[in-house]
Amino acid sequence: MTRGTAHSSANDSLVLGEDGSDGVTRYRQLASVIRHKIVSGEYPVGQQLPTVDAMAQTYGIAKVTVRQAFALLAEEGLISSQRGRGTHVMQVPSGLDERLRAAINDDSVAATDLEIRILDKREDVSLPPELSRHGKPLDSYVMVRKLHVHDGAPFCLIEMFVATSVYAKFPRGGEKRHKLVHLLRRAAGERLGIMRQTLTVEPADYVLVRDLGYIFGAPVAKMARTILDIDGNVLMAGTFWYRGDRFVLDVALPATLTEHYPALTIPETRR
Repeated sequence: MTRGTAHSSANDSLVLGEDGSDGVTRYRQLASVIRHKIVSGEYPVGQQLPTVDAMAQTYGIAKVTVRQAFALLAEEGLISSQRGRGTHVMQVPSGLDERLRAAINDDSVAATDLEIRILDKREDVSLPPELSRHGKPLDSYVMVRKLHVHDGAPFCLIEMFVATSVYAKFPRGGEKRHKLVHLLRRAAGERLGIMRQTLTVEPADYVLVRDLGYIFGAPVAKMARTILDIDGNVLMAGTFWYRGDRFVLDVALPATLTEHYPALTIPETRR
């Protein structure tokens, strides 16, 4: 199974999905839209926001939903509403807090700082061809599709394929409590070989809007990852889609590492 996409013309009234199964309420989605517009400068500090009535009409939602979004942004100190004067932007959101940075970058992050929602799991599937070009695929994989959530809001959608022989070594239900790469390192140990990652940027489609509670067309960091064993077999491979407004990649490497391993920065090309 691969993540599906939908393509059609977009307008603001289509951005906000239905409440319910995706776990992202409409007022949080609207708050995300407004927050993004503040960050991008479309709503600069001091500017008056559209009225509750105008917002409700633009996005095709109830007025109470707009008021809830305004209340959430007011709690964050981003906006302020005064009777007779309207709602104005007070400040731009600060950068990512350290807990979210850890949830993104720390493979062993504690469950208190990372909520993992399993959306789908399928056993005995084949590795998609596009994920096997850096190594030798094994006979069978377990596909796990999940959301990573911090402070009640999703920041990453993941679709990962784990070799069935490796997945069988994971603790029961471990994928709900730990990152898959953390479980892989514990299961494979010294058999682990190289990990390859490719990071690109793409606009959010309707699937990402729905699952991440994001904005149609907003930037998404797409990371493809492949982990091989020492024999070149693909133990784990998949794709991460990070919201552009909730993503930072922290990497620390020895300054001379690429001199000894040039393939880290200049990967081998396939002929």
